[in-house]
Amino acid sequence: MHVFSIGDTNFEVDVAKSRISLEARADGMREINITIEADDDVFMRLTEDDDAPWSWALYPPSFSLQCLLVAGPDAAPVRRLAVDAGNPQCESSLYMMKYRDVADLRLEELSTQRLAVTGSVDFFGKSLPFVIDMPRTR
Repeated sequence: MHVFSIGDTNFEVDVAKSRISLEARADGMREINITIEADDDVFMRLTEDDDAPWSWALYPPSFSLQCLLVAGPDAAPVRRLAVDAGNPQCESSLYMMKYRDVADLRLEELSTQRLAVTGSVDFFGKSLPFVIDMPRTR
């Protein structure tokens, strides 16, 4: 299953629109760039009822993690990495009608088999957990 959940709602992942790159740099570090898009069809089903919790949104959510630098060999998986102020060039956000800051961001796993990210995001003064968990085929 391709999970992109906020709170109790799974918007699912649109694999065709999502991008994950892990590039080796000349300084021995690896740069991670991730863009995950939620599935449009699932979003439409979740928001078609005017009383639905997410009916106020016009677009499905999108998650971005850019310029995260990690050490290690090219093919080594990344596991349980807290993304924090120790990565000053790294930027992360969740977009849903506006950019929302992500807190407690953790890259649980990035390997050739799986991407798993957890964190929390603020919606109208309430912190909601979010999870991205998806198999990788490349």
